[in-house]
Amino acid sequence: MALQFAHSRFQVSGGNAGSTRKPDRSKWLGRGWMIGDWKHASASVIGTSHLKTEDGVCQDAHGCSFTQDIDRLVCVVSDGAGSASRSADASRLVCEWIATHVSRAPEDDVHTEGYARRTTSELRMALEDLADFEDLPLRQFACTLLVAIVADRVCTFWQLGDGAICFREAEQEEYRVAIWPSKGEYANTTYFLTDPNASEELEWDSVEMQVADIAVFSDGLERLALDFKTQQAHAKFFSGLFPHLYNKPSGEATEIQAQLAQFLASDRINAKTDDDKTLVLATRECI
Repeated sequence: MALQFAHSRFQVSGGNAGSTRKPDRSKWLGRGWMIGDWKHASASVIGTSHLKTEDGVCQDAHGCSFTQDIDRLVCVVSDGAGSASRSADASRLVCEWIATHVSRAPEDDVHTEGYARRTTSELRMALEDLADFEDLPLRQFACTLLVAIVADRVCTFWQLGDGAICFREAEQEEYRVAIWPSKGEYANTTYFLTDPNASEELEWDSVEMQVADIAVFSDGLERLALDFKTQQAHAKFFSGLFPHLYNKPSGEATEIQAQLAQFLASDRINAKTDDDKTLVLATRECI
């Protein structure tokens, strides 16, 4: 399946794209490619199933920032539980909190497992405070958490719940899944920040590598971006997206961001999923 950004000439390959050719990266490697500052684009769009409800609110939220002086990229996605009445507020609070605090956390702490679990506990307490202030049960603020913290030679991942983080190492072609989506004890369930043991349920990993591309997305895109039989990333999905950022200047790629939102809201994507959809793309690769 070849998917086009609305009002643009370039194509994005979907996970089942048997006839769409993968870009030939071999001719790029070692020939003018270099690592530069991060450039990024991201969007959250409402799912068609939520458009049918009374509130009609997108319960996903996201954030992406690059702090140049300490060479740190922070990407975060939070997906509010569909059954929780205030989950949209919760997911926005979580993303704003992560973007503010993690971007400037001490270098010797931010990539540790202890920092991730402490932060998860603090986020849960913040949601508890909000629930108390609103005089509502905590479960009404249920949301997931996905965080990628990328420095020059280290990349750290946090995951609580579903959705996923995929990345490509510099001078490599393969897109890899950082942590497989976390499902709960029963079908169609997952873990949330409002769970009593959220900090223990959080999955964490940190690897030493130089990352070139990174994508963070909510569960609305799982079936497009992931192969559940092999538990691998759909390479064609990502290799069709990232090259459009490679020639952009560092920082937020606003033009690509607008096209990304149109892509996520397109009829072809909505035919595959009726859930809210969030996608954060960041790259530091240049041609």
